[in-house]
Amino acid sequence: MIEIEVRGRRNGRSDDDLPTVLVRLSEERTTAGELIRRAVEEQIRELRADAARCRRILDRQYLSDDEIRAQAATGAIRPPRRMTAGPDVAEEVARAQRAFARGTFVVFVGGRQVVGLDQEITLLIGEPVVFLRLVALTGG
Repeated sequence: MIEIEVRGRRNGRSDDDLPTVLVRLSEERTTAGELIRRAVEEQIRELRADAARCRRILDRQYLSDDEIRAQAATGAIRPPRRMTAGPDVAEEVARAQRAFARGTFVVFVGGRQVVGLDQEITLLIGEPVVFLRLVALTGG
């Protein structure tokens, strides 16, 4: 059993980021897709107590630029459905994996960028894992 710390970050921001979570794996070799699945499950577990905050944080990290633009055109960026019991874990995992595949966020393991969902990675205890949300710079 190995426990890996996964941090979620956005460029230039640290307020209301995804919570840092411990992901438990049976071995140190896995795929990026499986690491994302396990991390999102843990992020949701950490955030479940406050459904509105959970939705806001997940959207900031995994909502695509196209989804943001489409919602902004309607006048407001809102969750896709009213949350009462919290997010659907399988739906959020799929959304995060699509966001990774589209380049909405990148994954770094030990300072090396992971490039595909099926990429096999070896995780080492103490090695940083970061999910970095990419945000276009304004004014430049």
